[in-house]
Amino acid sequence: MTNCLKLSGLLVMSVWASPNWFTLNTAHFNVHYTQGHEAWARSAAQELEIVRDKVWQQQKRVLEGKADVVVFDPNHAANGFALPSTDNPLMALFTTPPQSDTAISNHASWQQLLILHEYIHLVHLSQPSRHHWKQVLRDSWDIFDLSQAMMPRWVAEGYATLMESKMTGRGRIYDNYTNALLTELAQQGGLLSYDQLNEGNDEYYSKAMAYLLGGRFLAWLEAHYSQSTLDAVWTRMRAVESRSFDSAFYGVFAEHPATLYRRFIAEFTYKAMSKEQQEAPLHSTLWQDYKYSATSPALSADGSKLAIVERDRKGRVKLNVYETKDDPTAEEEFIEQQQARLVADPKDIADVRPKVFAKKTLHTLEPINFSGIRYPKWYDENSLYFIASIYSQNTIHARRGELFKWSLDTGKVEQLTQELAIRRFTLSQDGQTIFAEQVLNGYSELVQIDTNKQEVTPLFSKQLSTLYDFPTLHDAQQQLAYLKHTLNQGWKLYIQDLATQEQRQVPMPQGYQYATQPSWSKSGDALYFVAGNRGSVDIYRYELATNALYKLTQGQSLFAFPMEQPSGELLYLSSGFQGNDMHQLPAIMPGQLVYELAEQDSMESHSIRAKSRQVQSASAQLEPQIQLPLAKIYQHEAKVAQYDIWQQSASMALGTQYTSASTSVLNVGVKGSDFLEQLSWHVGLTQGVTNNALNGMFAKARYQHGQSQWDLHIFDYKLDAQKQYESTLGYKEQHGVYGQFSRAYQWQQLRLQGQLSGLASKQHQQGHNVSENWLRVGAQQSWQYDNQSFAIGQKLSGYWVEGKTDGQDWQGQNITGTLFGKAFYMPMYVSYQFAKRQRQTLQLGGFSSSLLPQSRLVNMQIAPDLPFYAAQGNKYEGYGGAIALRASSPWLYYQQHQLDEQVFAQSYGVKWSTGLNGQTWLGKFAPAGLSDLRLDVGLSRVEGDKIDNENRAWLGLWYDL
Repeated sequence: MTNCLKLSGLLVMSVWASPNWFTLNTAHFNVHYTQGHEAWARSAAQELEIVRDKVWQQQKRVLEGKADVVVFDPNHAANGFALPSTDNPLMALFTTPPQSDTAISNHASWQQLLILHEYIHLVHLSQPSRHHWKQVLRDSWDIFDLSQAMMPRWVAEGYATLMESKMTGRGRIYDNYTNALLTELAQQGGLLSYDQLNEGNDEYYSKAMAYLLGGRFLAWLEAHYSQSTLDAVWTRMRAVESRSFDSAFYGVFAEHPATLYRRFIAEFTYKAMSKEQQEAPLHSTLWQDYKYSATSPALSADGSKLAIVERDRKGRVKLNVYETKDDPTAEEEFIEQQQARLVADPKDIADVRPKVFAKKTLHTLEPINFSGIRYPKWYDENSLYFIASIYSQNTIHARRGELFKWSLDTGKVEQLTQELAIRRFTLSQDGQTIFAEQVLNGYSELVQIDTNKQEVTPLFSKQLSTLYDFPTLHDAQQQLAYLKHTLNQGWKLYIQDLATQEQRQVPMPQGYQYATQPSWSKSGDALYFVAGNRGSVDIYRYELATNALYKLTQGQSLFAFPMEQPSGELLYLSSGFQGNDMHQLPAIMPGQLVYELAEQDSMESHSIRAKSRQVQSASAQLEPQIQLPLAKIYQHEAKVAQYDIWQQSASMALGTQYTSASTSVLNVGVKGSDFLEQLSWHVGLTQGVTNNALNGMFAKARYQHGQSQWDLHIFDYKLDAQKQYESTLGYKEQHGVYGQFSRAYQWQQLRLQGQLSGLASKQHQQGHNVSENWLRVGAQQSWQYDNQSFAIGQKLSGYWVEGKTDGQDWQGQNITGTLFGKAFYMPMYVSYQFAKRQRQTLQLGGFSSSLLPQSRLVNMQIAPDLPFYAAQGNKYEGYGGAIALRASSPWLYYQQHQLDEQVFAQSYGVKWSTGLNGQTWLGKFAPAGLSDLRLDVGLSRVEGDKIDNENRAWLGLWYDL
């Protein structure tokens, strides 16, 4: 084994600098956080206890035992999630705060709103069953526990949304933006039906309706019946008698939820239409009709081009650059088409002229090896800056916003910043100075960036209590406008004079709640912005010279992103169920002078809470008896401890696998891990169900630290190939120990992984006992180029193995190459597999399982549509390929197997595999009984000269630790 020992020296590498995890323990929560998040976590620890106490007072429900809470920032975006469980409840809190133009911008504190929302999920969904044996099963089996906690998505998210508003006086029920959005959708007949409420219908904003409409429907139920009536539904859901949500609901309301939802929608639509009847005419024209979502428009300096980020119904993003002048070619093509139609059929009726012809598209950019394109800004007439998310080099699986430059002439895209974690930005005319919001470890800061030196200078002191958004520079006037949010206050708009450092606060209409999207006039003497008041959103203009505020619209639409053109007209985006469109207001539009203004920087936080509830809504005003106290940043004094991997939880782990070519097995065991799955283990038994071809026992353990991983398996199994559905010759009993060490490295799109593994075993084969030991060393490499609609990549792996079986030395090599990609968004791949053994045979066929994982079967080529020991030889070659309609869809595949230069079999059909593993944050934080769970499904046709041509199928639900 000297060659393997030499190669294994290449794997002796320093440990990658992975983030350290720490834990704060309170009376009812274990708060886990990464380095840098201590201040946020300490405040969250205190807030969690406050929320728990207030929810208990409000509902008389509480989580029993301790809940795990993870504080981190994986996506550089405001979010969170909860995994309900009666014994292992989990909350994940993303520390990046929401921006001013989002549906969750109305909060006293992001931390408070997020904790309340996620804790309500846990209390609502994790209540124990009053059926004794059902609860015993929930406590011992994570999959069953989670299945019993589930409710319709609109119910779970709607109730958390309702409570976030009831207990804070803020949130989405009282949000001007979301109320204006729903009113606009109602006026267009675009509110969802009950059947669409859970997952939407691909219309604009439809997936958010579980929160926005779901919460308002539940508020409507409380207003028309009572809080206790709605609360009774949750009590009935956990009864000794099993009930679905519909059954529990009907037993309380004597109506199905779909029936009452229709009434709620009717009332909401009636109020929306009544509002429309009272609105003044809006003298605007349609300027551009976008296909779906459009956001962050940016006019070039001369106004000849418009850059805008567009997204289709499937979430695919493009940055498009249009000419702002009308495209005569589009109109000419329309006229020619209609004339040709009438020539072909003189009695036909031509199409009416569209309201607007599409502007000419000059350039299009799709994401290239990064996630999303956001906030484009013009650097000059031929290049744009924008923000995209890329994986951080300092934190595993975490994305950060970085600045990129796109040259329109050449199409070249280059990254300008590293590890700066920025969002919205504005730039000076020479492009050397950037003002941006930087978000790190939960801190939102307004910073100045020197793009040449990569120097970052904060403009203000850093505080968790302060958030910033929309820095907007008028370079000629040296005026920087920006939005700022402090605890218990609304978003406020300021202007900073960069020359004198003088600051002024922009006046807002009295009672406003929503403020966002400032935009300078061309001369710099006025500032446009969007503000919400009493359920409507409007465009305002602030004139610096007179300190006067003018309201330019009267709530006739959902206005966004006002921009002044060089000719004086005002462009803006509006929203509807079909998406966004660009409209144009006339140049001469004086607007209505606003006399009643909000107090500046002296507003009491109590009045903000009260004014938030002035938003007009279809639901009655919520007047809860219990509310959270005013938001604060706390300094919880709990002792910090290093994360403890020995705090383990365990679950029953059941799995089963069936292959028509081989056998059926049942896996029974116990699986456990710590919260972060740094140390995971699985102990179990495998028993053949029908033919007893395969059975045995196993114990596995895995330790992960950063990008390094250690695996240990102890196993004892018996495989009798003659007892398979498709009988073959072969019998093997083996027990032993297997170990593996692997280490991964990532550099941009290139990933490398080294691996060293070995096995020591005793086996009974062909009537006598022998020992088998082997050592394997190898590496895997992958690379990809992803342009969203088109991608190409490759994977290459190879290893050398040397072993000794019954005193005879043997050795071999394995090489696998895969070329993969996608065209027109359709994934595809071709692959080649090569294996060769000297003085040892290779076995073809069989399936990977908890008892027999593929990583341990060094001399076996897995093929689930063939039985174990279907064929053997010294040299194997496999050729395959597959295509799918879209990512995560089943594969239509072909595979050919060759042994010793002869084609043994070929198969073609459909296959699909999915799993929950540590490659995603949700998989990593899933309870032990859910993580590493894998589903395999396949249906194929197998053909060959030495086998019967027949159809084969396989199905497996098992743990792949």
